Amino acid sequence: MRGQSSFFEHIGCTKHKGREGEILLTLQVQPEILSAEGTIPPGIFSSMLDIVIGSTIADLVQQPTTTVNLNTNYFDFTNCGPFTAVGTIIWRNEKLIAGEGSVLDRDGNLTAKATGTFKVTGRSIGRERHDKDD
Repeated sequence: MRGQSSFFEHIGCTKHKGREGEILLTLQVQPEILSAEGTIPPGIFSSMLDIVIGSTIADLVQQPTTTVNLNTNYFDFTNCGPFTAVGTIIWRNEKLIAGEGSVLDRDGNLTAKATGTFKVTGRSIGRERHDKDD
């Protein structure tokens, strides 16, 4: 698992491995990241999802990744942190890998969800399909 960016350190986010070996991001909400209304800006959740899906893929293939596309849905901006993001791989071929990620609040409620396509830089990644239920 590669290190994390100074941006995530600045906003209070940490990257670690979960019980099942998955990559997790945890955000301890800092007052300076809240909007004037006291809610979480949507870009924070989008960034968390981009990083957790990309990190999950990079951990699998042991290569850096680049985001090709990220589609995000937001459900709740209420400050109910800490927040945890987790990603999974849902499809891959020789050049691209697709994944999905979720951000959950402290009570396990879904606050944001994304699907993304990532390019692995460096080498061929082989063709496999990954089902979430495997």
